[in-house]
Amino acid sequence: MTGPSCRSVFPLLGILACCGCTTTGDRAIPFPDQAVAGSDESAPLEHAERRLKPTVVSSFSQGDGLALAAMRVSTAAMLPIQPPERMLLIRPSLGLQLLDTPQATPSRLYSASVNMMWFERLRDDLALTVAANPSVGGDEHEFGRRLRVFAMGAVGWDWIPDQLKLTAGAAWLGRRDIGVVPAAGLEWTPNDDWNVSLILPRPKISRRVAGFDSSEVWLYGAGAIGGGTFDIRRPGGIVDELSVRELQATLGVELTDDQIGRGFCEVGFGFARELRFERGPEELEFGPGFLLRIGLTR
Repeated sequence: MTGPSCRSVFPLLGILACCGCTTTGDRAIPFPDQAVAGSDESAPLEHAERRLKPTVVSSFSQGDGLALAAMRVSTAAMLPIQPPERMLLIRPSLGLQLLDTPQATPSRLYSASVNMMWFERLRDDLALTVAANPSVGGDEHEFGRRLRVFAMGAVGWDWIPDQLKLTAGAAWLGRRDIGVVPAAGLEWTPNDDWNVSLILPRPKISRRVAGFDSSEVWLYGAGAIGGGTFDIRRPGGIVDELSVRELQATLGVELTDDQIGRGFCEVGFGFARELRFERGPEELEFGPGFLLRIGLTR
């Protein structure tokens, strides 16, 4: 089974874009078939609300014979354990990824996961964040065949309260192509207009350019790891695992509003793009591609 042609993927971009603009997008994407999350979501947990917060994020990248389109729908809620000292965030999500590639790959890949993140303040200047994200992913034939788990643990230290935070930890991505990555770095907030989050694996530098009564507009640059590992059925009935990898660098604009929520739009490039099959010698590498991602969180 082969992917759709490039001409058939481009109309899907419009559909995904509309979905993203009318629903949600957040700064970090806590599920395996998108960017890694966990380390940079620990701080917002301190101010999390108990109501459900739906999110939709859609993205598209195209270049060098490989086109990827993806959409994720999720919702999140904080369980009132003992806020703000102890909190548990639960985020179930569903994802769809479309592939257009010259190889015989499934044209559609599906994913489902439940992200669970525990935040505990150990003392006034020290906090622990632990996350686990069991998930399943695959094509229409092998979806649910294997359970994969993303896991992360990190400790954050407020070296200079409200200005400089250091984070040390690691994340297991639950992927075949990428194993353990650091969840470490620093977050510097010199004033209300700047936020420099050099925390791997999703660094982000943000600058506030406008502020109103209940709204703010930010410009930012960010990096992320895209893709994931999926169970598939290849021609001839061979069951295999397909890993999709794309390192991403983007520039974006983010709007936050107390009534509407948070929306964003970012453009950039995907590079080190790769498709890898576990059973067989195939490992396909592709050149850089243009990347667009949009979303809204209510």
